[in-house]
Amino acid sequence: MARDYDVIIVGSGAAGLAAAVAAADAGASVLVVEGEKRVGGSSRLSGGHFYAAGTSVQKEAGVADTPDAMYEEYMTLNQWLVDPAVVRRYCDLSAPTFEWVKGLGVKYPVEGLYCSGVGSVPRGHPPEGEGEEVINVLDGHRSHKGIDVVLDSRVTGLVTNDEGRVTGIRIGDDEASCGAVILATGGFGNNPEMIRKYLPQASAGGDWNWYIGADGARGDGLTLGQAVGGVIDGHDRALILATPGFSRDLEVAMPGWLMMVNQQGRRFCDETAPYIVIAGLLNKQGGHAYAVFDEETRAAARRSPQFQAYWVNDVLEQKADEGRIIRADTLAELAAKAGIDPEGLQGQVERYNADVEAGEDTAFFKQSPMAPIRTGPFYAVEIRPAILCWTGTGLRIDAETCVLNKASKPIRGLYAAGETVGNLHGDRYIGGGGSYGPCLVFGKLAGENAAKYAKELND
Repeated sequence: MARDYDVIIVGSGAAGLAAAVAAADAGASVLVVEGEKRVGGSSRLSGGHFYAAGTSVQKEAGVADTPDAMYEEYMTLNQWLVDPAVVRRYCDLSAPTFEWVKGLGVKYPVEGLYCSGVGSVPRGHPPEGEGEEVINVLDGHRSHKGIDVVLDSRVTGLVTNDEGRVTGIRIGDDEASCGAVILATGGFGNNPEMIRKYLPQASAGGDWNWYIGADGARGDGLTLGQAVGGVIDGHDRALILATPGFSRDLEVAMPGWLMMVNQQGRRFCDETAPYIVIAGLLNKQGGHAYAVFDEETRAAARRSPQFQAYWVNDVLEQKADEGRIIRADTLAELAAKAGIDPEGLQGQVERYNADVEAGEDTAFFKQSPMAPIRTGPFYAVEIRPAILCWTGTGLRIDAETCVLNKASKPIRGLYAAGETVGNLHGDRYIGGGGSYGPCLVFGKLAGENAAKYAKELND
């Protein structure tokens, strides 16, 4: 029986478009179905960084790196609470896929290479034009290769045959048949019900929470996959950033001049620690902490390329006037207003000031310039993990991107890639490019494997 397409891809972000180009290159006829009015999804809004090991850019920069080293760091950071086979596949294919994307026309300047995670090896590769340019390049190849795309159409179901094989998609009453389907619908950051169900840690932010991704990120892939037997993995995993919550501005770092304490009045981290770990540390403190500083430091806080929205003298003064920041004439009064143990705070400030005078953070080895806390009034700014970047819960796949059922067997004809996948990301984000890289790696792999599977159905 003739089918409409060899491969149908649901979603047109980096994973979906990479899958489309790869499937077409493998000789498949391809349809991309996108629920929004333009391709790209959250991938278009992203910085588009690619976390990879052993790339030509690293070699040009004189950086020696291997997939083995990347794998070891990835697994160690996440205490081995991720799927080793899927992680290993990402590490092994990161450099080859990076070169493939680079060969398509995406430019990754060698001077942009940086240490994007907690390790000392630079694996973050930012592209020129950020994620939008990556999408534009992929979509250009999609168009050139004659791959069909349907926009503003949400897939409402998958079609299966009597044997349980996925044979097509359904949009309302309309159906399209195919040899294989790839789910690349992104995450569920704009689906409050799924956030409550799969991401309880997001509750720590309360009404401060907001999502930086695309409107269409509603978890369609999870729903579609589960309806045909797919299982969900990676419960309560996401990248959530810390914020004082003054506004909806994406400013992920905190200045070195502040001191952050928990309810006991104790510091618990280097305040300039990578954004990938701060939210987890805050959750361990009950979901929030306070940034403490004095009037002299507030007055000296100027705008800079890194700090524009929150940590600026006039903004801090305005928020204190509005009651959004706690202000008090003494540390004891500040502690009482914030519900911080006063003895703990006083002792911590004394130790911190001594370190400032000595020019060394003896507790957490912070390298940024520190400022003493001596001159009233004093300030306490509440910090919560509240900016949701991406969701890590999703469908369980194997190392070939096949969606797995409860029996850990592949659902024939069904693949998944990108943020729709749930068994790649752990409790800690590996670093900048650690979500975009897998979109491209597993998107390309899913496209190749789906095309191969569809071809074998004809043999």
